[in-house]
Amino acid sequence: MRAFVNRGHNRRRTAQDLHIHRNTLDYRLHRVTALTGLDLTVPAEARLLEAALTARDLA
Repeated sequence: MRAFVNRGHNRRRTAQDLHIHRNTLDYRLHRVTALTGLDLTVPAEARLLEAALTARDLA
C-alpha cells in the first residue's frame, strides 16, 4: 500500500517498482480493502489510509 501511495495511485508503476504482476497488486489492494473496510479507489478513504500510514511511521 505504501508503494501504491508513493506512486500516486498508479497501478502500473507500482507493480513495476515491486517487480510483481498488476493482477498481484490488485489482489493485494483488494486485501487491504477487506482488512480495513476502506477502498483505495475512493479519494476520501485513500487519504484516511495514507494518514494512518503516516501516523504509524511517526509512532
